[in-house]
Amino acid sequence: MAGENFYSGVSDRSATPPMIVPRSEDKNISLINEMNPNKVLQEMMEQMNGKIWDSFQDKYVSVEGAEPFMNQEGRDAFFHFATAIISSIVTMSNYGKEEKLINSLLRYHIKKANIHFHLHWKDYGINRKTKINIVVGKLLILGNAAFRKALGAGDRKAATSNISESISTFMKAGGAQQESNANQKSMIKRILGR
Repeated sequence: MAGENFYSGVSDRSATPPMIVPRSEDKNISLINEMNPNKVLQEMMEQMNGKIWDSFQDKYVSVEGAEPFMNQEGRDAFFHFATAIISSIVTMSNYGKEEKLINSLLRYHIKKANIHFHLHWKDYGINRKTKINIVVGKLLILGNAAFRKALGAGDRKAATSNISESISTFMKAGGAQQESNANQKSMIKRILGR
């Protein structure tokens, strides 16, 4: 069915609906995509490379005077530490009111990253050991935000409530149509005496 031209044989002068009609599910999917923390991570990775987003050029551009914070190997390590806690798996989870658990998970992960970067700071091209606090601070802020989104099923609740609202709206519209059809049938039955 994909790739078929449904309008073959229809005159170009005829008004036809667009070929691609956005489905109601697309809105739900875009909401879920907007809640995905990967965009924030990508932006942070570019910033650590000395670049920022330029909306006029529609791309990341180098900031004059800003050097990469560390070499590619270091940015890769940061990326892997970050993706362990900044993911849809975490943000779409439901930690209820488990703040103690969240704090423990975050402390554990940050401690591992802190030790790792203290061991490899020279390998990663970090020119001062005191800059490790910046790397660990970025991970702490990102991780804290990701875990806090999961408190009380934050992102999950937002996504599922949006989907269930769409289903509810669809069901109401379908139910109203069925009710309308039932009323029409009963009116016809009354006219015919049936």
